Order: sequence, then C-alpha cells, then structure tokens
Amino acid sequence: MARKSERKRISALKHDSLVYRREVPRESVGAGTFGGVPYDKKIVLVGRIMLTDRTGYISKLGLFDVLGEREVILLERIEGDGVSVPAYLVRTPENIQTMNSTIHYGDIVMIEGIKLCIDNSDIFLGEKIGLLSKSIGDVYDSNIDFRKKSNLYTHRHLQLIRDQEKLSRFRRCSLVLRVIRQFLYQRGYEEVNITLLQKSFEAGLAEPFVTHAIEHNKDVFLRLTSELLLWRLMIAGFSKVFEIGKSFRNQNATTNTLPQFTLLELYHAYVDQEEMEGLARDIILEILVQLYGSTLLPTSGGIIDCSYEWPIYDFREEVKKHARLLYNEECPIAELLCMLDKMEISRPAIVNKYTIATAMYSSVMSKIKGPAFLRNLPAAQSPLYKLNDDGSTVDESLLIVSGRPVVTIVNPERDPEIVQRRMEEQLLYRKDGQNGGVNEDILRAMRLGLPPCRGMAIGFEHLLMLLLNTEDIRDVELFPVF
Repeated sequence: MARKSERKRISALKHDSLVYRREVPRESVGAGTFGGVPYDKKIVLVGRIMLTDRTGYISKLGLFDVLGEREVILLERIEGDGVSVPAYLVRTPENIQTMNSTIHYGDIVMIEGIKLCIDNSDIFLGEKIGLLSKSIGDVYDSNIDFRKKSNLYTHRHLQLIRDQEKLSRFRRCSLVLRVIRQFLYQRGYEEVNITLLQKSFEAGLAEPFVTHAIEHNKDVFLRLTSELLLWRLMIAGFSKVFEIGKSFRNQNATTNTLPQFTLLELYHAYVDQEEMEGLARDIILEILVQLYGSTLLPTSGGIIDCSYEWPIYDFREEVKKHARLLYNEECPIAELLCMLDKMEISRPAIVNKYTIATAMYSSVMSKIKGPAFLRNLPAAQSPLYKLNDDGSTVDESLLIVSGRPVVTIVNPERDPEIVQRRMEEQLLYRKDGQNGGVNEDILRAMRLGLPPCRGMAIGFEHLLMLLLNTEDIRDVELFPVF
C-alpha cells in the first residue's frame, strides 16, 4: 500500500504541471452543500478522497464495481466541511489510467458527474476526475500515534481529516460563537476590538505574561482581562458593549485551564441584577435551541432541563448552612480556617483571605447542580466589585451548571478611592510582591464618573466543555500549545 501510494504521488508530480495551480471550476459544489443539489443535475463535486474504513490498511479505492447497470470504479468517499459523500466513477479507459497512475486517497479532486439516489441513499456518480491538489503526505500515516497528547495537538488538522465526527465537534464550537454574536447584535450590543497589551496588570494571584517593547525599552503585559478597558468605554459613553477576545494567565495547562483562553465580556449601563441574570439565561437557552433543538442539556450526570425557573442561592446562607457560622472576612485567619474545617474543605497551600475565600466559594459552587445563580460572593477574591452592606461580600453572582461556573455577573465599584485601596490590598496576596496591580489609568478615568452598570463574563472554552459534555478543555481548543 505504501509503495503504491508513493508511486502515484511521484507520477502525479512528475507529469502534471498544474497539480498545485488549478482552481475550482465556477459553480462547483463542495461536499458540505451536496445535500441541496437536485438529482440527475450535472455538477462538479470538489473535496478530498477518503476511505470508508479510515485506516489506510484495507483500501478498496479504485476497485471495479457495479452500480445498477453501470460498471464503475469505487472512489469510497469525497469529504469536506464535515460531510462525507459516497462516490463512484464511471469505468472508462481514461479514468482507469488516472486512478492507476495519479489519484490516491488523501488527494483533493474535482469530479464531473451527477447525484443519484440508490437504495434510499444519496451517492455521486462521476464521469471524469481531475486532480486539484496532491497529498504528498500520507493522511493515514501509522507512525503518528494519536494516543500521545503532543501528537494530537501538533497534528490536530490530520486528526480532523481522518475523523469527520471530531471535525463536526469543532464546527459546533463555531456555531456557538455565531449564535452568541447574533444574539447580542439583536439585543443592541456593539462589538469592539480591544488591544491585548497593557501597561500594567490587575492585582491578585494571576500571573501575567510579560513581553518587552524594544522601541520603548519597557516591559508590557498580555492582558488578564478586557474588563477595565470596557469600564473606560462605559465612562466614555457606550451603554451596551461587548468583546470576544483572548485573555492570558501565565499558569499551568490542566484539563480545566489553559494559559490562553477566550472570554466574552460585556457591559451594560443602567441595568439591574435581575435583567443581567435574565440576559444570561436567554443566551444559554438560545444556544441550546440552536445546538440541540431544545432546552435539554446532556451532561455526564444526565439530562438537565433548562426550561424551568432557575433558582437563586446566597453564598452567605450556604456557608451558614454548612459551617453554622456567618462568613465574616474581618475574622482572624485562624477562625476562617476553622470554618473551612467545619465545611470539610481542604486548606489551601498558600493561606490568606484570598485563597480561603476562593476555596470556600468553590466548595459551595460544586454542590449546586443548576442551572442556578449563586449571589454575593466573598469580597477578598473580587476587589473591583461593589461591597455589600456586610462588608465581606460583593454584588457578584455566578451562573452554575453541574457545579461549574458558566457566567459571571458583576456590579463594579464606582468610587475610585475604594478601588485603589482594594487594589493595594490585593498586592499583599502576591507571592512575589511584584508591583503593577494598581491600574492608574482606570483610576484616572473613574474620576470622570463611571455610570451605574453591570458586566458579564463567559469563559468560552468552559462553556463549550459544558455544552459538548467533555472533561478536557483541550478537546474544545483547536491547537493548544500545552
């Protein structure tokens, strides 16, 4: 098989000077749109020849067969856009010569012919075949072991050529992105495109990526979020604005996190919490209807019906239920650790109010099947949002589904002096004491007046993991580096 394949590749490249120069004929049809073609109409079908068994070891490609009363050559399948079309070629001396000397699986071809219905199945019968692009490499190369993660991500394109089901999965990822954009456009939101570089980074435990601007001889940072830039747009006069873009954390890659990820972030002026929670609900339901045709969400724990009213939980009440104590951020660290013990939560490796708060709300969140909203999260892990009257929690809520956070809804703090103080407090949590957590640009902008507004953030990869029922974030990231 390998020798035959190599012989055809050498022959095609030696005798066909146009092998890489041909363009698709006008009005040609790709495999992805083949379903809409009328029967018995002459067309030119373009796509890649692949084998039905998908192994490359047992090839029936080019064997003679009988289709009705016609003698044909078996082409196996023409694939493209996640669609496979069973294909045959009329048996003529010219076509036999082409298949014997030039065409092999993996090649991208154009075939003149007609669409037929045989045994209630659509097939394509070609009269003449031509080469559009030669596959010099073997698409069924057995030397590439896809059980190794490094091979899987490096050769993701090859995996998608071989496996149309996985290609369809990533096409569904694209559908989700399109549905979100169209939904927000219809609701009057304006999309913006914001820089990835920042002069400083927000405080907290997240580590930024640092790069060096040669001309200015200074370090700049890849952004952790576009949130503060959207605040500045609120100050400037935008009322409904969103961005879908990349954010970065200099962190390990795990099944649930990547150093680079996609965030939908939006801000809406003069809106209340219930309206934003309703917007989040409408977005999720719209995606489900477009993806699955209903509001039923398949998960590893069973089907979740999202059509019912979504309940609301309060972080403080949940802590009180499990620890029998009120959450109070002013308590000494020892008392907060005792609350963790009562809630049967493992103590964090680095102990401070930030890590204790994160462990506590993560535990509360994991117990909620959802879909449901968890309101009033601990203030220590949210320095930019408006404090509640208790002084220990902020006006922030999470949409939880199957114990996972899907949507974050926040009410930003509008007093620049409070924001500065809380940014400075966050610097104490950094293990390296690195400066840069106080964003002077946003503080100056806030002195002009930030209108009452609320924001929403959706981690796109985490949303896709939920929607497509996968446990590894790299199954929804096309070309992860790690």
